[in-house]
Formats: sequence, C-alpha cells, structure tokens
Amino acid sequence: MRIKPSQLTNHLQKQGLSAVYLITGDEPLQLMECSDLLRQFARQQGFSERVVMVVDTGFDWKNLEQEASSLSLFATRRLLEVQMGSKTPNDAGTKALSSYLANLPPDTVLLMTADKLDSQKQKTKWFTAVEEKSVIVQVFPLELAELPAWINQRLSACGLQATSDAIQMIAERSEGHLLACAQEIEKLKLLHGQGQIIDVEQVMDAVADSARFEIFDWVDTVLNGETARCVRQLQGLKAEGYDPVLILWALNKDIRLLCQVSYALQSGQRADQVFRTFRVWQQRQAIIQKATKRYSVKKWQRFLQQSVMIDRMIKGAAVGNVWDELLRLSVQISGVTL
Repeated sequence: MRIKPSQLTNHLQKQGLSAVYLITGDEPLQLMECSDLLRQFARQQGFSERVVMVVDTGFDWKNLEQEASSLSLFATRRLLEVQMGSKTPNDAGTKALSSYLANLPPDTVLLMTADKLDSQKQKTKWFTAVEEKSVIVQVFPLELAELPAWINQRLSACGLQATSDAIQMIAERSEGHLLACAQEIEKLKLLHGQGQIIDVEQVMDAVADSARFEIFDWVDTVLNGETARCVRQLQGLKAEGYDPVLILWALNKDIRLLCQVSYALQSGQRADQVFRTFRVWQQRQAIIQKATKRYSVKKWQRFLQQSVMIDRMIKGAAVGNVWDELLRLSVQISGVTL
C-alpha cells in the first residue's frame, strides 16, 4: 500500500498502526515529519520502547533478526527503526528482511527510512518483499506550482493567514526548499503570534532580521568563496541552536549538485542547458558556476565523501566533532587549502 505524506494522519487515525512502514524520498522536511508523526502515534498506542539501527558500510543485518526474536526488557510494545539513508539492503539484508516479514513479531512495528529509491531499486527483491507487507510513504519535492498552497496550509496550521503577495514572497525567498519555508513561517509565528494576517512588509522584516544566520544564506556564502563571513555565519547558526542535521543536509545537497554540474560542464555541455537539466534557479546560477570553476569534479566528490563522514558522526557511527568538521569542510569549499 502506497500513500502520500498528506494521507498519513488519516491512515493512522482510521486504520491504526501497520506492522511495517517504509518512508522514502529526497525531501528532508517531509521525511522527518512523517517519521516523527509515526513515532508520536506509536507512543500514544503504548509502543514505549524504541530501538534504532543505522545502516552504514559495516552494518550487520543480523541485528534486525536478533531484535525481532528478543524479548523486550522495558515494554511489551516496541518500535524498531532501520535508518538506511542512501544505503540499501545487500544480500544479507534482503535475507534478514524476508525472514522478518515472513514471521512478523507480535507487538512490534518496523519503521524503515530511506533516501529516494529509483525505479531500478523498486524492482529489487527486498523492496518487492517489503511492499507486500508494508505501508510505503513516498516523499517527493513539491513542484513550484504546488508551493504556495503548501505554504498557505502551513500558515493555517500555525494559526496565521497571509496575503497572496506575502505567500509568493515566502515561496520565492525559499526557492522551493520546504525547510526554508518552515523556518520562515515559524519565525513569523514567533514574531506576530496567532490570528495575524501577514503581509509583504512583515515577511521582509522577518527575512531582514534573521538573514545573517539562515542556513541557505550560509551555504551561498560558502559557495561564493566568502570564507571569513562563512565562519561567522556558521558560528551564528550554532549559537542560534540550529540542528547540524539540517545544516549538513543543505550543504550536502549543493555538493551533490556541484558534482553533477561540474561533470556536465567538463563534458562540454552548455551552461544554460546544464542549469535547466538540474533545475538551478536563475538567482543561484552565478554562485553555482563560480563554485564549479574553483574545483574539479574529483575534488567535489572528495567533499561529498567528507560530508558522508560528518553524517556518520551525527548518527554516532563515527568519532569526531560535528561542528569542527562542518567548519573544516565549509572553509575548504570556500577556497581555503587545509
């Protein structure tokens, strides 16, 4: 059974918890909020024990089999989470999942999360086995035409209303990034409270007040080669209590983009064609092109490897100081050799 993120609440309220869920996609805000919604509902239903397994290069899929067969020490109901990220089950993983699905343990919900799974991955043995027994929540980036309606719905959920011009400004400001939209709306709620009708001037004031510390502004500073400002902004993000998961996601997204754009340009494709292919907004094309001229494709690939290591640190799968490594990576991208 496949459902949209917007259908998850209704599914849980009407049908209750299923034994297995797979939430997959490449839009982090919806991915995070769907997972949080499922966890919250499970807690309300008495699933008080949560076991988290992070799939990395050295992950042993026997851990899933052991958890499935073990008795809970703390609760009668358990939520097992398998966070796969960009990794997908190998042969051992396929076997472990098939075994789990063939003998679903009682009073247990399995929540699997994964990055976007393309059509080829959806034809694999492990996916087809999971699809038979699970509810799959597929998360897609919103089309630009869908964004104003999403923003309006989000504003309403926060007890706010906004003029059409204000909604359009939030959409343009965020450039399609739902995380950025959510941050803007939360700011407006804190500044103006519920019941307010937000206009363009109030949106502009909120943007001006916080632009120095915004995650996406920081990423643009990094790519633009402004090292000193990049350091100050990252310190500001840390001081403001921003989650390093979101900071790394925003930076990693552009590193991946730059790997693709650099390769395409190096292959002789025209810049305008490349920007259309990879949906680079006109306002960011100069920054992206400037960054591609700074380093080779191989160098961007090495930066991507560094970001993967930082992600492992955040998940506790590697040792290191996350903020120090974020600083090191961003300074290198800005043009400083370390």
